[in-house]
Amino acid sequence: MSLLTHSFKHVVILGALIAWVLLTLGGLAYSSAQRQKEFDPAQTLALAAMSAEFAPAVTTSMHAQYPSLAKTVVHIQQADCSCNFSNNIHVDRIDTVLDKSAYHSVHVSVSDIPKEIILPSLPAVMVFDEQGQLGYFGPYSSGYFCSTDTAFVDRFLTNVIENKHVGSAVVSDGYGCYCANASTTS
Repeated sequence: MSLLTHSFKHVVILGALIAWVLLTLGGLAYSSAQRQKEFDPAQTLALAAMSAEFAPAVTTSMHAQYPSLAKTVVHIQQADCSCNFSNNIHVDRIDTVLDKSAYHSVHVSVSDIPKEIILPSLPAVMVFDEQGQLGYFGPYSSGYFCSTDTAFVDRFLTNVIENKHVGSAVVSDGYGCYCANASTTS
């Protein structure tokens, strides 16, 4: 009888452990799903980017605040954004790539970006080419975990660094871990 009781205890403990793991994983998935949003939910960036004057206007506004943007990647974050944590993997990886080129990084808060620049969500990144013109503007990546495997910026960064890009790429279409730009909602 004690052998049966001992086996029953093991089954109960194993069942409780499995239930705990499933509840923990479910809670993490639920928490992550709550942070999943569109990068440009009102399509303000998408509509503005359709104008031929958009990229030059962004470049002009940024040059007014940061005069030397040639060969620069501007990493933009918001202090209270929970998505910064996972995004820092992208930032570190990009900074490693830039260490091997003549490009450099500037890390700024969204409050350091000129107010006239439309930036619906964060984190975001801007890449300026060797002439100081906007080469890429938008989110780092998309997807459930916004991982480096789904990075938008990588598709453009190499071309900009190698001066093989044609014009500016403004990406507003993304669904992942983004925080609303608090400077535009307040």
